[in-house]
Amino acid sequence: MTDKDFNNIDDIKRILKYLEKGKLDVESWSNIDELRNSLELLIEEHKDYMNHMKLHH
Repeated sequence: MTDKDFNNIDDIKRILKYLEKGKLDVESWSNIDELRNSLELLIEEHKDYMNHMKLHH
């Protein structure tokens, strides 16, 4: 993942916060928790991969 990918993820998280606060139409984003969990899992997997690469390559 690149810095741009991380920036995009941060933007998506910011959108999710607006949704949670009722500032955006929740009906159009019905899977907020699922999307957030997917993003967090993606970040964790990337961190694990980067740590693996540092240790073994």
